[in-house]
Amino acid sequence: MSRNNMELTAAYLREKFRAFNAAYFGGELPEPRLVVSNARTQLGLFSCVRRRKWPLGKAPATGFTIKVSEYYDLPEEEYLNVLLHEMIHYYITYKGIGDTAPHGVNFRRMMAALNAEGWHITVSARTKQWPVAERNRRKQFLVVAVETTDALCFLSVVNPAYKTYIDRMARQSPLVKAHHWIVTGDTQFASFPQARSLRGRRVSREVYEEVRACGIKAPAPEK
Repeated sequence: MSRNNMELTAAYLREKFRAFNAAYFGGELPEPRLVVSNARTQLGLFSCVRRRKWPLGKAPATGFTIKVSEYYDLPEEEYLNVLLHEMIHYYITYKGIGDTAPHGVNFRRMMAALNAEGWHITVSARTKQWPVAERNRRKQFLVVAVETTDALCFLSVVNPAYKTYIDRMARQSPLVKAHHWIVTGDTQFASFPQARSLRGRRVSREVYEEVRACGIKAPAPEK
Protein backbone atom coordinates (compact mmCIF):
# COMPACT_ATOMS: atom_id res chain seq x y z
CA MET A 1 0.00 0.00 0.00
CA SER A 2 1.37 3.41 -0.88
CA ARG A 3 0.28 6.61 0.74
CA ASN A 4 -0.28 8.50 -2.52
CA ASN A 5 -2.36 11.58 -1.66
CA MET A 6 -3.87 10.13 1.51
CA GLU A 7 -4.23 12.60 4.36
CA LEU A 8 -3.49 11.12 7.77
CA THR A 9 -6.31 12.21 10.09
CA ALA A 10 -7.63 11.31 13.52
CA ALA A 11 -10.77 9.95 11.81
CA TYR A 12 -8.63 7.60 9.70
CA LEU A 13 -6.74 6.42 12.80
CA ARG A 14 -10.05 5.77 14.59
CA GLU A 15 -11.30 3.70 11.66
CA LYS A 16 -8.15 1.58 11.60
CA PHE A 17 -8.00 1.31 15.40
CA ARG A 18 -11.51 -0.13 15.49
CA ALA A 19 -10.73 -2.63 12.72
CA PHE A 20 -7.46 -3.75 14.36
CA ASN A 21 -9.05 -3.91 17.80
CA ALA A 22 -11.68 -6.31 16.49
CA ALA A 23 -9.27 -8.35 14.37
CA TYR A 24 -6.27 -8.69 16.69
CA PHE A 25 -7.15 -7.59 20.23
CA GLY A 26 -10.50 -9.27 20.80
CA GLY A 27 -12.30 -5.90 20.78
CA GLU A 28 -11.09 -5.43 24.37
CA LEU A 29 -9.45 -2.01 24.06
CA PRO A 30 -11.56 1.08 24.83
CA GLU A 31 -11.07 3.68 22.15
CA PRO A 32 -8.22 6.00 23.19
CA ARG A 33 -7.55 9.58 22.19
CA LEU A 34 -6.03 9.32 18.71
CA VAL A 35 -3.78 12.15 17.58
CA VAL A 36 -1.90 13.00 14.40
CA SER A 37 1.36 14.58 15.54
CA ASN A 38 4.31 16.08 13.70
CA ALA A 39 7.05 14.58 15.87
CA ARG A 40 10.40 14.13 14.15
CA THR A 41 12.00 11.41 16.31
CA GLN A 42 8.94 9.39 17.37
CA LEU A 43 6.78 7.93 14.63
CA GLY A 44 4.37 6.75 17.30
CA LEU A 45 3.71 7.24 20.99
CA PHE A 46 1.43 5.55 23.52
CA SER A 47 0.82 7.35 26.79
CA CYS A 48 -1.47 7.10 29.79
CA VAL A 49 -1.95 8.68 33.20
CA ARG A 50 -1.62 7.08 36.62
CA ARG A 51 -2.44 8.65 39.95
CA ARG A 52 0.73 9.25 41.91
CA LYS A 53 -0.73 8.06 45.20
CA TRP A 54 -2.89 4.97 45.34
CA PRO A 55 -3.74 3.28 48.65
CA LEU A 56 -4.20 -0.23 47.27
CA GLY A 57 -1.03 -0.73 45.24
CA LYS A 58 -0.44 0.18 41.61
CA ALA A 59 -2.83 2.83 40.34
CA PRO A 60 -5.08 1.95 37.37
CA ALA A 61 -4.15 3.67 34.12
CA THR A 62 -6.45 6.26 32.52
CA GLY A 63 -6.20 8.91 29.83
CA PHE A 64 -5.03 6.55 27.08
CA THR A 65 -3.55 8.35 24.05
CA ILE A 66 -1.97 7.09 20.84
CA LYS A 67 -0.10 9.49 18.57
CA VAL A 68 1.10 8.79 15.03
CA SER A 69 3.44 11.29 13.36
CA GLU A 70 3.07 12.55 9.81
CA TYR A 71 6.41 14.40 9.84
CA TYR A 72 7.74 11.95 7.24
CA ASP A 73 6.11 11.02 3.95
CA LEU A 74 5.46 7.35 4.73
CA PRO A 75 3.67 4.68 2.74
CA GLU A 76 0.24 3.97 4.20
CA GLU A 77 1.33 0.53 5.44
CA GLU A 78 4.05 2.13 7.58
CA TYR A 79 1.51 4.35 9.36
CA LEU A 80 -0.50 1.21 10.11
CA ASN A 81 2.57 -0.63 11.41
CA VAL A 82 3.18 2.31 13.76
CA LEU A 83 -0.44 2.25 14.94
CA LEU A 84 -0.26 -1.49 15.64
CA HIS A 85 3.03 -1.03 17.52
CA GLU A 86 1.36 1.47 19.84
CA MET A 87 -1.73 -0.72 20.20
CA ILE A 88 0.50 -3.52 21.55
CA HIS A 89 1.79 -1.12 24.20
CA TYR A 90 -1.80 -0.14 24.95
CA TYR A 91 -2.97 -3.77 25.29
CA ILE A 92 -0.12 -4.71 27.64
CA THR A 93 -0.82 -1.67 29.82
CA TYR A 94 -4.61 -1.95 29.78
CA LYS A 95 -4.61 -5.66 30.62
CA GLY A 96 -1.97 -5.19 33.33
CA ILE A 97 0.20 -7.86 31.75
CA GLY A 98 3.54 -6.28 32.54
CA ASP A 99 6.76 -7.01 30.67
CA THR A 100 10.49 -7.44 31.14
CA ALA A 101 11.19 -4.10 29.36
CA PRO A 102 9.30 -1.52 27.27
CA HIS A 103 9.82 -3.86 24.31
CA GLY A 104 10.28 -7.00 26.34
CA VAL A 105 9.22 -10.62 26.00
CA ASN A 106 5.46 -10.04 25.87
CA PHE A 107 5.72 -7.12 23.47
CA ARG A 108 7.91 -9.13 21.09
CA ARG A 109 5.62 -12.15 21.31
CA MET A 110 2.61 -10.05 20.27
CA MET A 111 4.65 -8.27 17.60
CA ALA A 112 5.74 -11.62 16.11
CA ALA A 113 2.13 -12.83 16.04
CA LEU A 114 1.00 -9.74 14.12
CA ASN A 115 3.95 -9.91 11.74
CA ALA A 116 2.94 -13.50 11.01
CA GLU A 117 -0.31 -11.96 9.71
CA GLY A 118 1.68 -9.98 7.13
CA TRP A 119 2.59 -6.81 9.04
CA HIS A 120 6.10 -5.42 9.46
CA ILE A 121 6.10 -4.00 12.98
CA THR A 122 9.53 -3.19 14.41
CA VAL A 123 10.79 -2.41 17.90
CA SER A 124 12.38 0.92 16.96
CA ALA A 125 11.63 3.54 14.33
CA ARG A 126 13.90 3.80 11.29
CA THR A 127 13.26 7.35 10.16
CA LYS A 128 16.33 8.01 7.98
CA GLN A 129 14.95 5.99 5.09
CA TRP A 130 11.86 8.21 4.75
CA PRO A 131 11.74 11.67 3.14
CA VAL A 132 10.50 14.60 5.21
CA ALA A 133 6.98 15.62 4.17
CA GLU A 134 6.93 18.55 1.77
CA ARG A 135 5.13 20.88 4.17
CA ASN A 136 7.94 20.41 6.70
CA ARG A 137 10.65 21.15 4.14
CA ARG A 138 8.94 24.41 3.22
CA LYS A 139 8.62 26.04 6.64
CA GLN A 140 10.79 26.07 9.73
CA PHE A 141 10.00 27.89 12.98
CA LEU A 142 12.35 29.35 15.57
CA VAL A 143 10.79 28.44 18.93
CA VAL A 144 11.73 29.32 22.49
CA ALA A 145 10.47 26.88 25.14
CA VAL A 146 10.23 28.50 28.56
CA GLU A 147 9.73 26.94 31.98
CA THR A 148 8.88 29.31 34.83
CA THR A 149 9.89 29.04 38.46
CA ASP A 150 6.35 27.93 39.34
CA ALA A 151 6.61 24.99 36.87
CA LEU A 152 4.47 26.45 34.09
CA CYS A 153 5.47 25.82 30.46
CA PHE A 154 5.25 28.19 27.51
CA LEU A 155 6.10 28.03 23.80
CA SER A 156 6.67 30.99 21.52
CA VAL A 157 7.57 31.41 17.85
CA VAL A 158 10.21 34.13 17.72
CA ASN A 159 11.01 36.63 15.01
CA PRO A 160 14.68 35.71 14.32
CA ALA A 161 15.71 39.38 14.39
CA TYR A 162 14.64 39.53 18.07
CA LYS A 163 16.32 36.31 19.21
CA THR A 164 19.18 38.02 21.07
CA TYR A 165 16.83 40.47 22.77
CA ILE A 166 14.41 37.75 23.91
CA ASP A 167 17.24 35.51 25.05
CA ARG A 168 18.57 38.34 27.24
CA MET A 169 15.11 38.94 28.70
CA ALA A 170 14.78 35.22 29.57
CA ARG A 171 18.20 35.14 31.23
CA GLN A 172 17.45 38.21 33.31
CA SER A 173 13.89 37.39 34.33
CA PRO A 174 13.55 36.08 37.92
CA LEU A 175 10.42 34.20 36.81
CA VAL A 176 12.19 32.05 34.21
CA LYS A 177 13.70 28.81 35.47
CA ALA A 178 14.98 27.59 32.09
CA HIS A 179 14.60 28.34 28.40
CA HIS A 180 15.60 26.41 25.28
CA TRP A 181 15.92 27.40 21.61
CA ILE A 182 14.53 24.98 19.01
CA VAL A 183 14.09 24.92 15.24
CA THR A 184 11.14 22.82 14.13
CA GLY A 185 8.90 22.22 11.14
CA ASP A 186 5.94 21.27 13.36
CA THR A 187 2.88 22.73 11.66
CA GLN A 188 1.18 23.46 15.00
CA PHE A 189 3.37 26.59 15.10
CA ALA A 190 1.93 28.00 11.87
CA SER A 191 -0.84 29.63 13.92
CA PHE A 192 1.58 31.32 16.36
CA PRO A 193 2.39 35.01 15.88
CA GLN A 194 6.10 35.85 15.60
CA ALA A 195 6.98 37.26 19.01
CA ARG A 196 9.25 40.25 19.52
CA SER A 197 9.18 40.05 23.31
CA LEU A 198 9.20 37.38 26.00
CA ARG A 199 5.69 36.01 25.77
CA GLY A 200 4.13 32.75 24.66
CA ARG A 201 1.30 30.26 24.84
CA ARG A 202 0.94 28.13 27.92
CA VAL A 203 1.12 24.39 27.17
CA SER A 204 1.08 21.17 29.15
CA ARG A 205 4.30 19.60 30.40
CA GLU A 206 3.75 16.73 27.93
CA VAL A 207 3.55 19.07 24.92
CA TYR A 208 6.52 21.10 26.20
CA GLU A 209 8.73 18.02 26.52
CA GLU A 210 7.61 16.61 23.16
CA VAL A 211 8.51 19.84 21.36
CA ARG A 212 11.89 19.93 23.10
CA ALA A 213 12.57 16.32 22.17
CA CYS A 214 11.45 16.55 18.54
CA GLY A 215 12.83 19.95 17.59
CA ILE A 216 16.38 20.61 16.41
CA LYS A 217 18.35 22.35 19.16
CA ALA A 218 19.32 25.87 18.10
CA PRO A 219 22.33 27.61 19.63
CA ALA A 220 21.58 30.44 22.05
CA PRO A 221 22.81 33.88 21.03
CA GLU A 222 26.12 35.06 22.37
CA LYS A 223 25.76 36.91 25.64
